[in-house]
Amino acid sequence: MINNVANLLSPGDIIIDGGNTFYKDDIRRAKALESKGLHYVDVGTSGGVWGISEGYSPDDWRRA
Repeated sequence: MINNVANLLSPGDIIIDGGNTFYKDDIRRAKALESKGLHYVDVGTSGGVWGISEGYSPDDWRRA
């Protein structure tokens, strides 16, 4: 699904994923999207209160 959406976006756009996914999958997705000039923010609840400091790119968080 993310690849389908990514094909419709322009460099600099952000994908915000609200699903509760395994963090290593999110890291992989973020790297793959970065190569296309896209930003990826995982906002699933599993990160809890530590998500902003441990799971988000600070630049992408501010941009979103």
